[in-house]
Amino acid sequence: MTKALSPYYGEPKIQALQKARDEQVADLIDMPGAVVHARTFSSDDPTALGWSYLQNVMSNEGFVTLRGADQVTVETAKKELSEFDPNLHFWDLFMADAQAIRDLCGEIVEAPLPEGLRRVPDGELTPQKVHEVQGFLTNQGVSPFSADAVLGTLFQAQLLALQNIDGRIVAAGFAAMTHNRHSPFYNSAWVGLTAVDPTLRGLGLGKYMDALCNLAAVTKLGADSTMEFVAQDNAPSRAMLESCGLRQVDGKSVVMFSTSADRITR
Repeated sequence: MTKALSPYYGEPKIQALQKARDEQVADLIDMPGAVVHARTFSSDDPTALGWSYLQNVMSNEGFVTLRGADQVTVETAKKELSEFDPNLHFWDLFMADAQAIRDLCGEIVEAPLPEGLRRVPDGELTPQKVHEVQGFLTNQGVSPFSADAVLGTLFQAQLLALQNIDGRIVAAGFAAMTHNRHSPFYNSAWVGLTAVDPTLRGLGLGKYMDALCNLAAVTKLGADSTMEFVAQDNAPSRAMLESCGLRQVDGKSVVMFSTSADRITR
């Protein structure tokens, strides 16, 4: 008998974060200030959630992410979480409304894929195939989510992947409804976990996958808008997001407060 695959993937600390978030979904899905994330604990309104809650998470896990935070919130967080002497990792927030996504991304995904590549149909996203996607993401420096999270078992989500003629995963991406009804970003989908095999870069697959995920967010998940995070020095990714219709949101950032100097994902 074949041993059942674990839904969790990666280093022990990453698997522990995945498991903790999966077990919290029922609570996070209607908790003011909480984001239904699948790895690090995230908040889009730390005042509503309570700083003591975030201090407890920092104490237990060593990571807290603030999503869509303005400078005042970041400075407050520095004070409230100062006892942990955290390292701060920043990403800029990019967003687009559903119409912009339909107009621009719809055109991008109509282009044919390079010969020998095809999208993995939803019906073929078996536990083994999802495990392969998790491994692919890890190899590209993208920390994966659990199988239950990426398959939409726990909350609305859509996993997308491309494979070559041999069935090997060569690109992946993800969209999910991670903000609850209390959130300033309610009905906005998060798009991420995007990666392309380095040997196939230069073919436009990153742009194609990003467009495919954003389009799935508005057409399949019913999002009114989408959001993505990108590092300030990542010029190629910023250009790619803009080509898909997303624009930087002025004065808003995504900030991870961490007891480690290393980012857990790129």
